[in-house]
Amino acid sequence: MPVNQYQTLRKELPDAEIIFTKQFLHDLVVVHSKEELDCVRKAGKLCEDAMNAMVARAKPGVKEYEIKAAAAAAIMDGGGDIDFLIIGSTPMDNPALIFGNPRPSGRVLKKGDLINMELAAGYRGYTAQIGSPITLGPPTDMVRRFWEEITLPGYEKIVAEMLPGKNAKAMQDASKFFRDKGMQSRPTQCHGIDIVTDNPHITSDHIGGIESDMILKPGMIIMAEPNPITADGMFGIFLGHTYIITDTGREIVDQFPFEIAVAG
Repeated sequence: MPVNQYQTLRKELPDAEIIFTKQFLHDLVVVHSKEELDCVRKAGKLCEDAMNAMVARAKPGVKEYEIKAAAAAAIMDGGGDIDFLIIGSTPMDNPALIFGNPRPSGRVLKKGDLINMELAAGYRGYTAQIGSPITLGPPTDMVRRFWEEITLPGYEKIVAEMLPGKNAKAMQDASKFFRDKGMQSRPTQCHGIDIVTDNPHITSDHIGGIESDMILKPGMIIMAEPNPITADGMFGIFLGHTYIITDTGREIVDQFPFEIAVAG
């Protein structure tokens, strides 16, 4: 609550007792109804549409913010809302980027670039998220090896632990793969989504959330989003997809392929 609103309430309702609640909304929606899950699935399709729009738009001469515009148009034309569009680019042969840019710049894309992104689309107030690398022209050997030997297998190890009845710590333990391979990573490995990003919030060395968040239950939404980084801190690949925990396993809410998308 903004402080000015709090002060107005105290002034206008001097006899009222104001009680601050914690986790109130999260407790209500951490396990989603069928109708809510349908909204998450729709948001997942909007994420997929945004990814395809970016691949189609990414060409030499296009600016970073124009890639954002393509993603935004796809989401809004599909009847959705934009939660965030984090997009950045770097040359593959001289990389200096580990994650996207919350405010995509006017940098002009060139052949040989890689685009990293994390997107979140909303539908009727419910969110799904996505991110997967795009290259302008074929990926370099370094990028291909990093994807095939580090990013994708590490991601798959984390997702394998996303099952009903599993403890959130299993996902954290799976993420040790990156350090075991001599890599760094952004702290966050995966997190829950109630309406937007929320607990359980699983990082390399900490898990946020209350006790009831720790065991995965049908109807929970989990975003797997590891972002391994080279040991020198100059290059990374973000990979993320949104999943619904089901009675028997998990359901991904988009159909964007698990491969480096080649554009341009």
